[in-house]
Amino acid sequence: MVMSEIGSLEGALAGILARFKPITLEEMDSVELMTRTDTKYFFRADTLKDILNRAVKFYRVLEINSSRQFKYSTTYFDTPGFIFYHDHLKGKLNRFKIRQRRYEITGKEFFEVKFKTNKGWTVKSRIGNDCQDYLNNNTDIFLKTKTPYSNSQLQKSITNDFIRITLVNNQLTERATLDYCIGFSNHYDSLQFTGLGILEIKQGSQSKHPVLLQIMKDLKVRPESISKYCLGVASLYPGVKANLLKHHLSKINNLT
Repeated sequence: MVMSEIGSLEGALAGILARFKPITLEEMDSVELMTRTDTKYFFRADTLKDILNRAVKFYRVLEINSSRQFKYSTTYFDTPGFIFYHDHLKGKLNRFKIRQRRYEITGKEFFEVKFKTNKGWTVKSRIGNDCQDYLNNNTDIFLKTKTPYSNSQLQKSITNDFIRITLVNNQLTERATLDYCIGFSNHYDSLQFTGLGILEIKQGSQSKHPVLLQIMKDLKVRPESISKYCLGVASLYPGVKANLLKHHLSKINNLT
């Protein structure tokens, strides 16, 4: 899928999203789900149209300043040996991801720690960090509170940009993110997975049988563990081991 096709897809999705009831950021406060379980899928980006058409009656869509699709930019940090990347590939529990995320529609930025517990829950913590110098005294204190790491042990690894749609179910017990136009860059290179779409369903303890799970089953798309961070590192750093990702990389290359 070339960039002109991405523009066409964005327009088609806008038409479908216009049929959804909106939800505001303030209303979404009750569905932050900073502690949750995640179910992920990847597929051809144009499958987003089928997913959204089937979800209209059951979900509301986040709307900010009359927009329903948003550009995100995320900078990830890792150790020089990519310990966070390797921990994820090995399926290690009690593992971390550390990143700075910018929400282009609002201009807000947060420094975030994601922690995967040994029970399979994802716990996200964050602080406001509107600084060009991402690793600073505030982040150092935050890291030492939430992780075994400090600024001095980390370096910027990749930047990830994408367009996101956020849905919330009518019962306000679950949320889902749908990403496309996914790109990565580091100091040396950049690449785009323009034909890739990713769905992540985020459930709290009160969420039961999300409709999106059934929609994906009906579309014959199976859940698969996928990490945009790992995909970016494996694609941009040829010297980093990626044997455990070969199956996913092959499927994704066939999609795009």
